[in-house]
Amino acid sequence: MRGMNRLHTLYLRLFYRFDYLGRGVSVAPSCEIRRAAAPYIFLGDGVQIDKDVWLNIPYEAGPFVKGRPLLQIGDRTAVGRRCFFTAMRQIHIGRDVLFGPGVLLADHSHRFEDPAAPIIRQGVTEPGSIIIEDGCWFGYHSAVVTHKGREIRIGRNSVIGANAVVTRSCPPYSVLVGNPARIIPYKND
Repeated sequence: MRGMNRLHTLYLRLFYRFDYLGRGVSVAPSCEIRRAAAPYIFLGDGVQIDKDVWLNIPYEAGPFVKGRPLLQIGDRTAVGRRCFFTAMRQIHIGRDVLFGPGVLLADHSHRFEDPAAPIIRQGVTEPGSIIIEDGCWFGYHSAVVTHKGREIRIGRNSVIGANAVVTRSCPPYSVLVGNPARIIPYKND
């Protein structure tokens, strides 16, 4: 499998124009990245992206600005299976972050103000931004969602529990659980 990942990553390096595609990056062949989205994406050195991950930049994101990626994944970060990251303004992930399977990061959402109109025709909300500092760990199916210009910052070395839904910032070394996520005391036994 490692050979297939290497081959696919080489293909991406040759035919996609990422903002940056670092040394030692490994991207599984089933990872979905539109070619038009690649210039908006920065993948640092040693990033590992597992099967069935979707890195999405919606068409509504606007014109590309060189050197200002909308989705930035820092060095040595590992993205687990079936994660979905969608960025219109900014998702910045620090170094050495670990994502379990099925994690969602979304800096925008679908509009639903008009109850008479199908949601698919209402467009998307104004985006916010998500900043994830170094060393965090995201459990199975956790989510960070924001929109309407709001910033969510996850402090360094924080733990986001399985199925937690984060809608607010948290300080470094936090442990968050639940929906909506709340900080619980850290216990070191």
